[in-house]
Amino acid sequence: MFYLINKPIWISSFFAISKLRKILNIKKVGHTGTLDPLASGLLLVATGNSTKLISYLDKARKTYIFSFNLDWYTESGDLGTPIHYLDNKLIEETQKTITKDKIKNLIESKFLWKITQIPPKYSAIKVNWKRAYSLARDWKEVQIPERIVEIFDYKLLDYNFPTVTLEMTVSAWTYIRTIAEDIWKELWLNAYTITLHRSKIWDLDESKSVDIENLKQTDSIPYSHLFPDFKEIILDPENISKISSWIILENKFSLTEWQKYFIKNETLDYISLIEVKNNELFIIANKIS
Repeated sequence: MFYLINKPIWISSFFAISKLRKILNIKKVGHTGTLDPLASGLLLVATGNSTKLISYLDKARKTYIFSFNLDWYTESGDLGTPIHYLDNKLIEETQKTITKDKIKNLIESKFLWKITQIPPKYSAIKVNWKRAYSLARDWKEVQIPERIVEIFDYKLLDYNFPTVTLEMTVSAWTYIRTIAEDIWKELWLNAYTITLHRSKIWDLDESKSVDIENLKQTDSIPYSHLFPDFKEIILDPENISKISSWIILENKFSLTEWQKYFIKNETLDYISLIEVKNNELFIIANKIS
């Protein structure tokens, strides 16, 4: 089953998932993308055999609302490390030149569509088998390869110096702190993220989420909503038995070539995920409920 959790600030995604394990009394839990402890918002998790389907969701685009200040900076890019203050004279001079239009023009010219970014050293990315943030906290050199990410859309929600508030829809594996950092570099300033909130995963918004403390099994999100591009077909017990035994069947069901299908039994339980290839039912996963 899949659940959309509303993670509060100050707790890690690992802690949130551990809490979910206890509430649902289940050991196997996975996620489609973590949130930093200082970030809040949506965390989509899978339990039990549903974890086999995570790979089809962890690349989903995500929407964030975040604010960053232009007058100070921190090593981690957020409030997780001490704040360093900029020179007052520099702040006074740049404040006069930075306008809403300047920020919008900058984003639209350099921060839309595909961009290259280097994730922050204070991140959970593994470098030589260790988390980057652990190496950074030990004052060890951290070199993280650059990556290409995509910004699909943005809104400048507010600008009141020194605070900029944006909403952005981005591809998977995009680091918002790095976007904030790259924006202030273009403005010849330093900054740090003060709030970060994930408001949407694909088309799942906060109206479909639940607080961890109030979570119940009935709060699960149906497969039909999460995988609208996958079709469904009900098969008889004999063919289901064959598919469950990883026997590849001939496409005698008039299924569409290169289309993915959820196989359901006569009581409408989800059994398998298959894809039609070369007129055969290629089995992707069994026991998915």
